[in-house]
Amino acid sequence: MRTICGLCCALLIGRSFTTMARSQAKSPGEKPVESEHRKGPNGWEGWTLDSSIPDDSNGGEKYPFTLVLARNGHEIRRISGDPFVWRWIFWADGKQVAYESGPLHFGMNCILADIKTGRQLGSVDCYHELPDNAPEWAVKLESAK
Repeated sequence: MRTICGLCCALLIGRSFTTMARSQAKSPGEKPVESEHRKGPNGWEGWTLDSSIPDDSNGGEKYPFTLVLARNGHEIRRISGDPFVWRWIFWADGKQVAYESGPLHFGMNCILADIKTGRQLGSVDCYHELPDNAPEWAVKLESAK
């Protein structure tokens, strides 16, 4: 019973922070900062748009709220995190992107999405250790730096 109560509390705290971070993602007038651009296959590149969380005690530290994907210099897709996009890789020769999304604490999902449509193709809980039968894209994502 104690474990269930602790888990429920952790989920509620994580959800509360996720909602707060979404609603406070950007201070009025703050322009997001682009992370370093990373090259991918077939003319792809990607980066995150990083913003601070207002009233955050980390001294204005920037967090990756949005993943931007471009091809041959043209922006193709923006993916919003839930609330953050922590780690990401191109997959399937640049047709798909795998990314970690979640709050600062208590949860993380690994998601595979089609870049052209933005549709989610798969999702795995990657807050805990990946299961033995985890898809190859999730294993590769978790081993990426």
